[in-house]
Amino acid sequence: MIPLVVRPATQATELVQLLRQHGHAPLSCPLLETVAGSELPLLPDMLQAADIIITVSAHAVHFAHDFLLQTGLTWPHIEYFAVGQASADAFAAVGITATCPDDPRSEGLLALPALQQVAGKRVLILRGNGGRDLIASTLASRGALVHYCAAYERYYPEFDGEVLSHHWQVARVDSLLVTSGELLQRLLELVPASQQPWLFDRLLVVPSPRVAEMARAAGFIHITIAQGASNQALMAALELRKME
Repeated sequence: MIPLVVRPATQATELVQLLRQHGHAPLSCPLLETVAGSELPLLPDMLQAADIIITVSAHAVHFAHDFLLQTGLTWPHIEYFAVGQASADAFAAVGITATCPDDPRSEGLLALPALQQVAGKRVLILRGNGGRDLIASTLASRGALVHYCAAYERYYPEFDGEVLSHHWQVARVDSLLVTSGELLQRLLELVPASQQPWLFDRLLVVPSPRVAEMARAAGFIHITIAQGASNQALMAALELRKME
């Protein structure tokens, strides 16, 4: 298959290599890029004060860990949670075991038994610049003291959507690997209305029911839900569809 990979460059490179190993011919076009967050200098004090750490993104773990390495610090021995498998895998890669739900959504995380009795606990949420407010508001309603650390910031490279769409069609892209609602929205903003029927007819692989619902509402026809946003989950979903 010829899948289009739109996730940020570092992850896109790893995913492209994995797909090629399995006989696919991926095309990479990162629609979103990430840089170190402005709040990282606050991280050491925030970690020292925390009882629970939650990450809502693998990017947050990568940037936080890089910052700690640069400053000679280590992760504290406390409870760790991740909203999905990709985030949990990112923690595992730096030697931390994080609990994650089977349902890779904020609601799934909030349903975990270990996060029901959090009154008086100090919770630090590692994220990008914005997003996942449901987690903070719900935990606060349960009595937790919640703080954010913007470990990374997102920005969108400038593209000509008409040119991009033509390039993808010439390349005979037959599938799209979209790992978040934010990336899906960016894709829809870039592709001109005249080209969207072509876009909607591609196989779309998404990481969760929530993103699938967004895609269905936008007009996508062929949607497959992967078991999360990890590269392995996306590749496995694509392999299953290839065999159908």
